[in-house]
Amino acid sequence: MTELQKYIASNTDLEILPDNAQWTNRFEIKSESSNRIYVVAQRISNGEWGCSCPGFKNARNGVRKCKHLDTLRPMLEKAEKTMKQKQIG
Repeated sequence: MTELQKYIASNTDLEILPDNAQWTNRFEIKSESSNRIYVVAQRISNGEWGCSCPGFKNARNGVRKCKHLDTLRPMLEKAEKTMKQKQIG
C-alpha cells in the first residue's frame, strides 16, 4: 500500500483497489445520484488523475473533469503535502 493510499484509507471510507499496469492509487467512489461505483486513480506514466465516470470520459473541449475528482482533489493535495513534509522532516 502506498503512503497516499494509507492516508486516504485512514481519512475516508473509500475502498482501495490494487494497482494495475496503467493505474496506481486506485479508489472506489460511489455516485451521489445512483448506485454506480466509479474508480478514481492516478496514471502511472504521467501522474495525472482520472475517473471512470461518464463525465470524465466524455471530456468537453479537451478538459477532463468530474465531480468525483473535484471532491477528492483537496484531500489528495493535503495527503501529498503531508507526505512531502514527512520526507523533508
